[in-house]
Amino acid sequence: MNEWEPKIQELLDGAVDELIVPKDEFLTVRSLLVDKGWLYEVVGEAKHGGITIYRKNEQSASS
Repeated sequence: MNEWEPKIQELLDGAVDELIVPKDEFLTVRSLLVDKGWLYEVVGEAKHGGITIYRKNEQSASS
């Protein structure tokens, strides 16, 4: 199991509001989101310096 998988699951379950992903882990996390089918359940916001902040996609939860 990838170290990011439980962190993403916490985000999807609502245990945390956001997940901060450093630049060097972005591709690992994105690949995991794609592989697990979670890509549209989160929204990523790119920040200065390559950091990405993921939050739960509230629109996908209601549709």
